[in-house]
Amino acid sequence: MYRGCEGGPQDAEAFALGCARFIEDKLFKTSLAPEEVAAIFVEPVQGEGGYVVAPTVFMQELRRICDRHGILLVADEVQSGIGRTGKWWAIEHTGVQPDIVCSAKGIASGMPLGVTISKAEIMDWVPGSHASTFGGNPVCNAAAMATLDVIEGEGLLHNASEVGNHMLKRMANWPSKHRLVGDVRGRGLMIGVEIVKDKKTKEYGAAQRDRIIQLAFEHGILFLGCGPSTIRIAPPLIVTKEEADVAMDVLEECISIVNQAA
Repeated sequence: MYRGCEGGPQDAEAFALGCARFIEDKLFKTSLAPEEVAAIFVEPVQGEGGYVVAPTVFMQELRRICDRHGILLVADEVQSGIGRTGKWWAIEHTGVQPDIVCSAKGIASGMPLGVTISKAEIMDWVPGSHASTFGGNPVCNAAAMATLDVIEGEGLLHNASEVGNHMLKRMANWPSKHRLVGDVRGRGLMIGVEIVKDKKTKEYGAAQRDRIIQLAFEHGILFLGCGPSTIRIAPPLIVTKEEADVAMDVLEECISIVNQAA
């Protein structure tokens, strides 16, 4: 491990800052010169990686590194964008402005659509520079416009933030209350509950996670896994606190059942 990343959980900001500086202090010096790097891609909140929130200092340092070397900073907001975290884009929570944002999934409420958003000075391609066999589908574009109107018109950004904070507050004591819960993290309605075998070693509890998800399904609530052993909680942006409480009741009960059997 790079020594700049050895801060550990006891010093999360120093750890995150060290990890960002690893790019400049190590990779640029030994693996790839910065002038050969076109862009750095980052998920402000990891999706498949385990619903891990990128610390603000990490994102800010990435921005400084990119600015210093003329590198584009690209935010992958396919899972975290379009209101999922209580803001249009998860990167807004960090105060960092990306050069390019990639979006899909929620932007058209499930209709197949991918969108690249960028600064005007970057999007200077002449017509014909880029093509897509299924691009420009009018039905998908209409679905996206309607989705944006609903999110904005019905206050769903506020709802995602309010209900998400309610859920995070309720689950805040789960790591101390339940032996299998190693961490609860997230922003808005993008929440991850990490399941571990041992809290000291942080050994992943993949089998236990999968058993909890199956039990929850049998109780009528659908959760999905992500990362080595994390349960992802990503309800619709219209979810109410009452509905969220029902889901958390079921999830906590299932965690308790698996905990007793472990």
